[in-house]
Amino acid sequence: MALPDYTSLTTGTSRTTGFSSTVIATGSETAGSEIDNATNLDEILDCEIIWSYSVAPTANKTMEVWALYSFDGTNYTTRADGGVLLRAFSPPVDTSTHRMPILNVWLMPYKFKLHVRNVDTGQSITATVNAWTRKATQLID
Repeated sequence: MALPDYTSLTTGTSRTTGFSSTVIATGSETAGSEIDNATNLDEILDCEIIWSYSVAPTANKTMEVWALYSFDGTNYTTRADGGVLLRAFSPPVDTSTHRMPILNVWLMPYKFKLHVRNVDTGQSITATVNAWTRKATQLID
């Protein structure tokens, strides 16, 4: 077999996450919509969380974004038993809208849900999560 002339990145496919201006109280967490990677068989997840607060959060507190997998197609892992932490961060102490990309996350070939946890910021967050899944590369002959 001849080697390909070059490889090229492939375009991502937008996935429904279930997070669109979702309000999550401090100390609470929410799982989004199912993304069926058992069918899609994509290799990489790129996502972004867009958030704001109506009242500035407490300084040096934590937000988390997780991937929860379903290995049997029905039941999902939790943070404590197999969830994958994608990003933890401390939100700025203001009421501006912020964006944070989470790029090049390798996916397993199972259904999964994104999960946002407002650990202890002291205020409710309004969050939107956008996601795209894609193949790693395309071989061009």
